[in-house]
Amino acid sequence: METSVEYSSYKSILAQRNTSDLDNSSTYNFTGADEILLSFKHEFHNIDTSKIFLLSLYVPIFAIALIGNTLVIGALCTQRYPWRAKHVYLFNLAIADLLVTLICMPCTVVIIIYRLWVSGLALCKLASFLLGVAVATGIFTLTSMSIDCYISIQHPSNAHWTSSSKHAFVVIAVTWLVSMAFMTPQLYIRTIDTLSLPDLPTMTFCIERWPDETGRQVFGVSLLIVVYVIPVVTVAVCYANVGKMICSYTLTREDSNTSTGTYVYCRKRAARILILLVMLFVCCWLPYNVMSLVVDLAHVSIPVLPYALWLGHAHSAINPALYWATNRRFRELVTRLYRMIQNPRLLWSEKRRPRRI
Repeated sequence: METSVEYSSYKSILAQRNTSDLDNSSTYNFTGADEILLSFKHEFHNIDTSKIFLLSLYVPIFAIALIGNTLVIGALCTQRYPWRAKHVYLFNLAIADLLVTLICMPCTVVIIIYRLWVSGLALCKLASFLLGVAVATGIFTLTSMSIDCYISIQHPSNAHWTSSSKHAFVVIAVTWLVSMAFMTPQLYIRTIDTLSLPDLPTMTFCIERWPDETGRQVFGVSLLIVVYVIPVVTVAVCYANVGKMICSYTLTREDSNTSTGTYVYCRKRAARILILLVMLFVCCWLPYNVMSLVVDLAHVSIPVLPYALWLGHAHSAINPALYWATNRRFRELVTRLYRMIQNPRLLWSEKRRPRRI
């Protein structure tokens, strides 16, 4: 969440009321100046009901995302057998969600409370960069899982190389590199600007300062296409074919006793869960992506934009909750992890192999 919108609106108000240069003026003797300054003081020293409500929404999703994704990582790390591709992808999703939880959510809460940027220039650049990288990595990972699921179900005899952990690690490394490369402009155009008013502390804002307006619009449209439209279309095509096969393919008794039949059946079940994961991602991040694009292109203020960002952040809490609700083996591993925390000796003394998730 950035403060650019508020920064622009405040400068616009002062510029319309004051004929002198805004950045060089130290006094405001125009009509209504006292009322405006009092309004600023009231706004920055008081939190209205809507802000309290928004803060109350962040408390549960922060707790669920932090605990849930930590449990996902812990449960995967306590497995004693080699990882497969799905374990690598789930681990990467949990890392990306933790990044959003520990970096982006706290910065957003600080902005809600203070209305200003108080975290310094470095975090101004990193917070937006890391949010973009985490979200892009998440959707690219879901896209990779969709392609892997498509190959595994449509061509199960040729899927051994796509389902290997080595292949998945390479894919994950590429997704992080591509995400960081695409979000690099955020490190350059993010900066801190200030507004100085009499009888008030200097107001600092984390803003995007583009060389020209065309650059901002091109980046906004490109971001929507590369990080949202293309992955969603790819996922839709993959799962349309997977869904078609799930509806048309019926295992016979002979097929069910073969390794291929069992493999296809398991992949079908996994496909349903992955489809739900992708649908949740689309629903959580679509409003924010569309509203951000409208702000970039039309230069309008959208009052519900903070709530759209909250919905996107909530996706980091929904993922582990979905794992818990749909995967009994994951619940068993979390229970086993809890027992290990209570008695660390179980980590070395337990001989029973855990079941796969």
